[in-house]
Amino acid sequence: MKRLNHPHIATLYEAIETEDQVILILEYVPGGSTHGFLKSKPNRRMAEDDARKIYKQLMNSLNYLHGKCIAHRDIKLENVMLDERK
Repeated sequence: MKRLNHPHIATLYEAIETEDQVILILEYVPGGSTHGFLKSKPNRRMAEDDARKIYKQLMNSLNYLHGKCIAHRDIKLENVMLDERK
C-alpha cells in the first residue's frame, strides 16, 4: 500500500498492527469526509457539478487500485475524503 501513487488516494505512511487492531497512519486531508460535507448542506444535497467531479475522481481511483489487484472493500461517504477544493 505504501507504493501506491495516485493524486486522489491518500498516502499511507505507516501501518501498525496490534493484537486487537490495525492502525493506519494516512496523509491528512483537510476538507473532511463527503458525509460531513453533505451534513453541512441544506437538505443534505450536493450540487451536480460537485457530485460529478467527486464521482469521476472516485472511479479513477478505483480503476487505479483494481489495476494493481487491490479492492477497497469499505467505500462509503465517511471514507471518501475531500480536500479544500472538494
